[in-house]
Amino acid sequence: MTDLKTPQLCGSWISPFTPQIVNGKNTIFSELQTDHDDIYWLERRPEEQGRTVLVKWNSTTNITDIIPQAFSVGTRIHEYGGGAYHVHNQQIIFSDQKTSAVWFINKAQQTLLIFQDENYRFADFRIMDQYVICVAEHHTQDIVENYIVALSLSKPQQLTILAKGADFYSFPHLSPDQHHLAWIEWDHPNMPWEATRLCIAEINQTLCLHNIKIITGTTIQESFIQPEWTSNHNLIVSNDRSGYWNLYQVNIDDPNLYAIAPIDAEIGLPTWVFGQQSWYPLHHNHFIAQAITKGNAETIFICDGQISKTNLNHSESCPVPLQKNNSFAWINHSPYSPAQIMMQDTDGKHHILRSSSNIQLSPEDISYGQPITFPTQDHQKAHAFFYPPTNKNYCPMAEELPPLLVLAHGGPTGQTTNGFTPKIQFWTSRGFAVVDVNYRGSTGFGKNYREALQKQWGILDVQDCIDACQYLIHQGKVNPQKIVIRGSSAGGFTVLTALIQSQLFAAGSCLYGVGDLTALAKETHKFEARYLDGLIGAYPEEKQLYQERSPLTHIHNIQSPLIVFQGLKDQVVPPSQAKAIVNALKTNHVPYAYYTFPEEGHGFRQEATLTKVLEMELSFFGKILGFTPANLSEDVIIHV
Repeated sequence: MTDLKTPQLCGSWISPFTPQIVNGKNTIFSELQTDHDDIYWLERRPEEQGRTVLVKWNSTTNITDIIPQAFSVGTRIHEYGGGAYHVHNQQIIFSDQKTSAVWFINKAQQTLLIFQDENYRFADFRIMDQYVICVAEHHTQDIVENYIVALSLSKPQQLTILAKGADFYSFPHLSPDQHHLAWIEWDHPNMPWEATRLCIAEINQTLCLHNIKIITGTTIQESFIQPEWTSNHNLIVSNDRSGYWNLYQVNIDDPNLYAIAPIDAEIGLPTWVFGQQSWYPLHHNHFIAQAITKGNAETIFICDGQISKTNLNHSESCPVPLQKNNSFAWINHSPYSPAQIMMQDTDGKHHILRSSSNIQLSPEDISYGQPITFPTQDHQKAHAFFYPPTNKNYCPMAEELPPLLVLAHGGPTGQTTNGFTPKIQFWTSRGFAVVDVNYRGSTGFGKNYREALQKQWGILDVQDCIDACQYLIHQGKVNPQKIVIRGSSAGGFTVLTALIQSQLFAAGSCLYGVGDLTALAKETHKFEARYLDGLIGAYPEEKQLYQERSPLTHIHNIQSPLIVFQGLKDQVVPPSQAKAIVNALKTNHVPYAYYTFPEEGHGFRQEATLTKVLEMELSFFGKILGFTPANLSEDVIIHV
């Protein structure tokens, strides 16, 4: 068959992925739970101004919205939220994003207010008879305190503090007979992926905790996450003492950990948000889990210590068991199509219950993220996903190599996957190659890889982004004269530092990027208040190091054009940092573009903002790299 693709300059291809489609037509699924054979999940809907709705599916009623129109499910606890609802025996607890109030939907479908106080935020709910056990965060002026609390289901506004004294709490889980409570706690300067404690206590009907036992690491710092009871006296917890988060058994009368099925893979994720589940018990000594090996996730069964693979891959997190044997539900995050809610029935057949997008896409327009491992300057290895330019109607001109867009993910303790992402397809379908870098410090590659960025932020992440480019140049896959880099927040810090340290990049895009590490250390919220101790050094003892690593200290060294985007309500990276960056570019006569959004904070949410950002980035890169983008509604304004 003759190839009928039209040769055209990369970057100028007409794409089916318009900014409006990328930002306005995709529902975002999260936090899938099951209750017997009912399936629940959250949907963030752009057509409802980003409202997050709790949705239910069962075989009788199909799909229905559960919460009233006035509510949006969410919480701002730890600023990142998660774990904003829980379902148990047709009873639902949820937090309302707008008010932080906790509401209860009983079996009669009545929506009842349980607790509301503007100073409190709640997450990680579990129902205990007439109470809800959860994590609470209390804000008063400049003081933030975290607890495990019980909220009464029968007496509104009644709150009982069960555990306090630690800086942070998560995963408060009751034993089946409700006689024991297990939880995770940790203190500054640790982050939950660095060092936590597993706690187990007796709990009585008066909500008093007795005989508290604390299990910590042995001779090294260890991270405990996601304790789950498998009987009244035994629980399973994920711990990273082996170098990977693996499953261990703990008995309430035995402080030792017993490995269930050692594997060089991560059964766990960094707990930036509440509500993450990486494994579930099925029945005695049988578990289902998501195991991440070299950044690639797959679903496994663990049966009497033996590991077997399943056909439930592309699950965004661990598939959730239903009551019927061999039945599971999950959020499918395939590299080839928009996200879906899927179910496996008892016969092993897969069913699509809901798709995040109704847009019809051709497989020939979708670029698949190919995992690559590349050598680094210091003779180590790092990882990324490479997306070649893909469009069913166009191909590069003769002898043309495509431009390369480098993506630096946020966190920096995070991970990028190759699940279908419209924002990446926006670029690849226009003729860009994209490399999405899992630089050292990323999760999904084991504890040593995750901790490699300790004291090295602004060094190894930048080096790995540069080395990914050099690898692709050496492979002959991209144009070395047309490499641009993009990142937001922590990724924006990497962008700024990369442009300061290297002339490799023809241009950059920085979205609410960290420019002043000292200001970040002094002004950020409680959860991340000591995060930089590990990434940079202790503050203020090593204040000089913060100064040396801050992009604003060396901003005069940037010679490549830069486009900057900033929300004027940003409390994490204040607008003054973006303004200082722009002023330096202006003073040094470096071409720049600068766009602010009065109603946006840290992390853009509004469809109009996201659409404008994509259009301005494409227009900006077009002017710098020498191509004319197709179908733009306005041109970027570049200042010199």
